[in-house]
Amino acid sequence: MKYLAEIIFGKEQVRKFHKNQPLNDFEKIINLKKYNFESREERNAFYKGIGEAMGWLDFEIIKEFEEKITEEKEDEDKFDYWLFIEKYYPNYSHCDSVLLSDILTRKLVGEEICEQDEEYIKNWNIRNELFEVDKELLCKAFENYFNTAYPENFS
Repeated sequence: MKYLAEIIFGKEQVRKFHKNQPLNDFEKIINLKKYNFESREERNAFYKGIGEAMGWLDFEIIKEFEEKITEEKEDEDKFDYWLFIEKYYPNYSHCDSVLLSDILTRKLVGEEICEQDEEYIKNWNIRNELFEVDKELLCKAFENYFNTAYPENFS
């Protein structure tokens, strides 16, 4: 279960809230905060802590709700950078860096690779090399995505 809360801090801002007066932009930035809690215990400890530190008149919980997190929802929240690279990397299926990433990934997770590949990557720091290769692939894919989504206007 995930808990979400929106809290107004400050005596004057709490008064405005109770009088249904709008907060100005500065007050929204400084005095209005949103919090996410992973458990009821975490939420309760937070409320107790701010209550003890600030006094109950200095803040107001204006919105609070529970969100049930399913395994499917948790998986949705994860960014699959390989799907992004596959979609936006130019010439993805004919790229040596993609092949190298696959080889390094298989080596890192303990899968078998051919002798030629084993010889090629001998004495490499597999994790660091994989990080650099994937970072380069992701950056080029993002650049291609960005140029597609927001093309330059030549005037």
